[in-house]
Amino acid sequence: MLPSWQSLLRWKPLKVEGLRRAADGIQPLETIDLTTIDEKVPVMMPLPDGNNALYSCPICMSPLEQPVTTMCGHIFCKQCLTTALNPFRNCPICKKSVTNFIRIYT
Repeated sequence: MLPSWQSLLRWKPLKVEGLRRAADGIQPLETIDLTTIDEKVPVMMPLPDGNNALYSCPICMSPLEQPVTTMCGHIFCKQCLTTALNPFRNCPICKKSVTNFIRIYT
């Protein structure tokens, strides 16, 4: 059924007030200038374990040097992991297949 002509002529939007854009009248809390170059150098921090001590490599039992992680989530020294992966290509901890690993920057 078609609506009557009279109802079409009397049509009004449901809400007239409040027709504004989202950013009208809103002031930013802070303005950040992205055109300047910060001279801050990232600080390298040692990777702590749950006891707030240095995390040690499970292969060489020393603090991590160039830490890397496998896709299964285990963390090793880069040199230790590459040496352990040479014969079998399995994670030394859980024995899952390792095709690649990710460098961790701390």
